[in-house]
Amino acid sequence: MRIGLITTKLNFKTGGGSVTDLHLKARGLAELGHEVFVVTTRSPLNSIEGQLPYRVFEENISAGNFVRLQYEAYRVIKKYEDQADVFYIDGNNFLYGGGFYKLLGGKTPILVFFNMKLNCWHDPETRVENFFSRAKRRLRFFLEHRLGVPIVNRMEFFIYNTPMLADVYYGFGHPKGRSGIIEDMVNTLEIAKGSNINLDSIKSRQADPKEIVIYCSGRLLKEKGFDLVIQAVNSIKEKDKYRVIIGGNGPDEERLRKMTKDLNLEKNIHFAGWIEKEKMHENFSRAHIFVFPRWWPEYGSVVLTEAMALGLPCIVPAGGALAWLSKGASLSFEVDNYKDLANKIEGLGVDADPRIRLATGGIKKAEELDYKNLASSLEKIMLGLVESGWKN
Repeated sequence: MRIGLITTKLNFKTGGGSVTDLHLKARGLAELGHEVFVVTTRSPLNSIEGQLPYRVFEENISAGNFVRLQYEAYRVIKKYEDQADVFYIDGNNFLYGGGFYKLLGGKTPILVFFNMKLNCWHDPETRVENFFSRAKRRLRFFLEHRLGVPIVNRMEFFIYNTPMLADVYYGFGHPKGRSGIIEDMVNTLEIAKGSNINLDSIKSRQADPKEIVIYCSGRLLKEKGFDLVIQAVNSIKEKDKYRVIIGGNGPDEERLRKMTKDLNLEKNIHFAGWIEKEKMHENFSRAHIFVFPRWWPEYGSVVLTEAMALGLPCIVPAGGALAWLSKGASLSFEVDNYKDLANKIEGLGVDADPRIRLATGGIKKAEELDYKNLASSLEKIMLGLVESGWKN
């Protein structure tokens, strides 16, 4: 089977979890014996390392607005249609380009993937709108909902990385009967093997440490809630027993550093800054607990999956996709409640047994989430589309 994947970029140095996910999808499908190629549309941003098991075609779309971007996406799909038996496209960037391709008689089936909400949906926690920006967004929502959805639904199959996100799109009008859930792809078995993670190493790391190291990682944004971790540590009675490493940088860093200083926690909390993937895995390997303090309840996380693969018990917000993704490997705390977060930290800090239990549960979960298993699920969907000649 000839498979074409269309994405914005392949930047292995500074790209986030979406780059890892796309790369491992292409790699996994190639390892299953398929002829795979990836088309990047913002190719000047590519930073590719090593020999890849798939071909890369570099396009450079200079789209100044969303409508132009969709036209260029249509053009790219049309350009490569004779080289693919099935396309996989990034839904958040190219959904209408893919839909118009099918509307205008495109012959190659398309599988479209979503890992976040559309820009026309408003997240009030992160964006303060004036009258004109609110009116513009509502008009865009109306147009995408009433006019865009029927066009998008001409594509053959829809994949979401969490069931919570899928429910949001079903409510928007996406077809539930032609959809599936495939989690973000991570090479969990390679990560665990490379760091020598097993039951013995977990027990050795967690047994009677002199201090409990808590690791958090991500872009330092207000919506990611790293301030909750700082407040939680401040409310812990035996706070000198804990050391927190916060990895990453971002616009909220200055505020977080000031909060740490004002609370006299500089000896407890260390800001590691932006680090490469290998160094991040070293920090994981030194930690005893991983905390993911806040995220959108519909979204999963590659970093959380990596934490489980590296044998860490996790603490995540209750009720959302992170708790679903890490079930059996995590404790959940009440959303935005730093006191409850502190209680969960203290509960794990007092005894190695619950840390070991959750860490081993994480290893088991990470094995299920290894990209080779998920690539097989993706392959099955693609084969079904190609072999059935399914047409909408």
